[in-house]
Amino acid sequence: MGEQPTTVRAARADLAQRSARALGERLAGEHLPGRPTWDCGTCETPWPCDPARVRLAETYGENRVSLSMYLASLLDAALVEMPDTPAAELHERFVSWTR
Repeated sequence: MGEQPTTVRAARADLAQRSARALGERLAGEHLPGRPTWDCGTCETPWPCDPARVRLAETYGENRVSLSMYLASLLDAALVEMPDTPAAELHERFVSWTR
């Protein structure tokens, strides 16, 4: 087991990295984001692309809260990796569609 994060920021960064590593399993290896651009490696559109959204929605079923929380953790990683992209734009892209 790794070292424990000592700050809230470090804990959020750790969660974001663990969430990103789990994507391959959740998306069955398809329509994964290329990092640090977060564009889909399959269809080259901004991730989460439509096929990724469908797969994620199927994976989480009716549990939209967990889906939103998971994507919010990925949003944290994207915010760090794409500092020139407005946070509101990334929130719309990553989380808003889950409503």
